[in-house]
Amino acid sequence: MRGVIGNERAQALLERALAGDQARHAYLFTGPEGVGKTTTALAFARALLCQRRASGQSDACGECASCRKVASGNHPDLTIIEPLKENGKQKFWITVNQLREAERLATLAPSESDHRVFIIPAMRRIKEGTANTILKTLEEPPPGVTLILIANEAGEALPTIRSRCQPVQFNPIAPDVIARALRERWNVEAAEAERLAGLANGRLGWAVRAHEQPDTARQREEALARIAAMATQAVDERMRVAATLGADNASARAALDLWTLWWRDVTLAANGARRLLTTGEPRRAAERVGPAIGPERARVFLETLLAAEATLDVNANPRLMMENLALDLPTALVARPRGA
Repeated sequence: MRGVIGNERAQALLERALAGDQARHAYLFTGPEGVGKTTTALAFARALLCQRRASGQSDACGECASCRKVASGNHPDLTIIEPLKENGKQKFWITVNQLREAERLATLAPSESDHRVFIIPAMRRIKEGTANTILKTLEEPPPGVTLILIANEAGEALPTIRSRCQPVQFNPIAPDVIARALRERWNVEAAEAERLAGLANGRLGWAVRAHEQPDTARQREEALARIAAMATQAVDERMRVAATLGADNASARAALDLWTLWWRDVTLAANGARRLLTTGEPRRAAERVGPAIGPERARVFLETLLAAEATLDVNANPRLMMENLALDLPTALVARPRGA
C-alpha cells in the first residue's frame, strides 16, 4: 500500500484482503505509537474508496477524485473519529454522541463509492461505557462498512469489541528501514538519518517529527543520557531521578520508552554485540555496563522494563513504579560512596 513503510506482515494481510475484495467489516490495529498504524489505516481506506482500483489490485491509484479527497481529508465516505475541540483545545475523550453519529452514518448508503470507512485513531480515548455504542455496527455491519480501530495495546478495546475485529499487529520498525526512509523520502543526510533512527526506538513517526523539530531529538538525547547515568549512581540519586520520570502516565511512558531503548543496548553489549542503536555517551555507557553485569542480569532487568511498559495503563501510581524500577537496577552498577 502506497506510503506505508515497514510492518510487511500487516501490509500483506491487508493487501490480500484488498486484492480479493474481501475486506473485513472491522479491524483492530495494535502496536506502539509512531510505527505506522494510522498511516496504514489511511492507505487501506484510500484503496477501499479508490474509483480506479481494479479487481485483484491492492493499491489506490492516487490520482482519482476519491484518492485526492482522502488525501485532503474531505471524502464523504471516510469518517475519522477523534475527540472534539472546545475553546480551541482538543478534549481527551471521544463522546457517546460522536459514536452515535457514526452509527447513524453507517446505516446510510455510501455517497461516492462502494464503501464507508470509519477510523478511530486512539481507542484509549473512549470510556468503557461509551465504547459499547459501536457494538451494533460490529455485530450487524451494513454492507460495505469497514471500521478500523487503533490502539497501543489490545486491552484498550473491550473484549466484546476485540472479539468482533480482525486483529492486525504492528511492531517497531528496524533502524535501517527507518534510516533509509529518512534518506529517501525526507532527504535527511545519512549520518543524521542514522542518529535519528537510533533514537527512534522503532518509531518512524517520531523520527520524522524529530527531523522536522530538531529540539525533539536534542531533548530525547538529554533524557537518554540521564537514564543511562542512573546505572552508575548511588541509590539516593537514582531515586531522585526516578521521581522526576513518573509525574504522570505520559511522562512515565516516555521515560520507559527511552529506558528500554538503552537497556536493549546494554543487553546487546553484555552478549558481545558491537552494533548498538544509541550513539555518543549513552552508547559508550552501554558498552561499559553490559559486560560489567553480564547477559543474564541485563536480560532480567530488560524484561522487568518491558513488563512495566505493558502494565503502565493499569498502574495507579506511575511515580512509585519508576522508583521501584530504580531500586531494581542491578546493584553491581551502583557507585559505592567513598569510605563505604
